[in-house]
Amino acid sequence: MARKRKAYKDKVTLTDVAEKVGVSPITVSRAISRPEKVSDDLRETILQAVHELGYVPDYAARALASRSGHLIGVLSSLLGSSTFAPVMKGIEDRARNTGQRIQYANTLYDPQEEIHQIKQFFGQKPTGIIIGGVKIDPQVTDLLRNAPCPVVQLIDISYPAVDMAVGVNNPLACEAAISHMIDAGYRSIAFCSIRADIPILLRLERYRQRMTAAGLYRPELELMLDEQASAVRCGADILDRLFQQVPDLDAIFCAHDDLALGVLFECQRRGIAVPEKLGLCGFADMDYAACTVPSLTTLKMPLYQLGYRAVDMILRAKEGFRTEKTVDLGFELVKRQSTDRKS
Repeated sequence: MARKRKAYKDKVTLTDVAEKVGVSPITVSRAISRPEKVSDDLRETILQAVHELGYVPDYAARALASRSGHLIGVLSSLLGSSTFAPVMKGIEDRARNTGQRIQYANTLYDPQEEIHQIKQFFGQKPTGIIIGGVKIDPQVTDLLRNAPCPVVQLIDISYPAVDMAVGVNNPLACEAAISHMIDAGYRSIAFCSIRADIPILLRLERYRQRMTAAGLYRPELELMLDEQASAVRCGADILDRLFQQVPDLDAIFCAHDDLALGVLFECQRRGIAVPEKLGLCGFADMDYAACTVPSLTTLKMPLYQLGYRAVDMILRAKEGFRTEKTVDLGFELVKRQSTDRKS
């Protein structure tokens, strides 16, 4: 008969687990927080006892007893977006087997929420904080600058980092896309986005510069949608608004692949030929971009590497190695059928 778990008032302790396995409490602690320090067989035995007894590590107590709560806090307004999923996978993969736990907070582009969540993380003595996909307010910047732990921003490399940063050069990526569309023969090229964080604003500024240099810039070609909108479902709204403002519209640079996908679906519904009548370019190179019909031209972003490298920088800083302040992961323009008028 399975052993009944203790009631809350009789909480299972580290010592209970140690007694069941026949080892010291410190060995149990190592098996949980520093698994690489314990043999595979013993670790499995300890974890099985943890499961059977219902032991839950007291992270707050561990934080009080040490310099770190073994926590990496991640703040972003993009947790529900498709582009953040590969970033999360990179974060989780690098943190695995390090004894660190990951805690996410959705800040909803609200500076006050960012401040609140950062303070919550600070109270847990974090190993480090990763922050990205936010509109950084001066108060937030000051708070991060005085953080009691390493901070890594997922942001454009041209933006001044408060501590460390990893990202890409968004202006150069945008310029590469617009130059490609101009070279393909498009002239009325719109810029469309669903949010306005720092990387997006940097892309928009370079879009304006490149279009102006080519003598093609018109303010009515810019379309910024509501941040709460569903990107893939915005295709009809995007085409309605842009064609109303720019009847000769012949191309759209979408700041996110899911926006481009929504536009492509709507073009197919309306019988608008892509790329002959309307060129489309996305941003990120999500898995589906190569599978659409026509396939989607886009900027390939190192999303997985963003998360992986951010955690790696925090762990290295924890060990006293801060060799890089800002890491440029680079980008790639992936030319596909949606801008190839010759195909």
